[in-house]
Amino acid sequence: MTDSPPPRRTRVVLCRGQYCNMSRRADKLYKRLETLVDELNGDQYPKPIKLEIASCLDMCGAGPNLVIYPDGVVCNGVEENMLDQIVTEHVKKST
Repeated sequence: MTDSPPPRRTRVVLCRGQYCNMSRRADKLYKRLETLVDELNGDQYPKPIKLEIASCLDMCGAGPNLVIYPDGVVCNGVEENMLDQIVTEHVKKST
């Protein structure tokens, strides 16, 4: 048994609430994020990055919204063409 805490896991939380998923735009973002996160995780276990869905992040007017923990990075107005840069700048460093 060790006294060291488990490593902090990176969590990517995408809002799929009513406003953020208008015209299924958050669904499209989720599919792309799923691919990007799977590529970064590879065959590591436990997986260092977890992709999650929120029913609402209470930022509806700025959506679609994405929050990256543990750093608390908030991305508003996310579009599919922004995901590669967001992942490279804020998520990739955790692997």
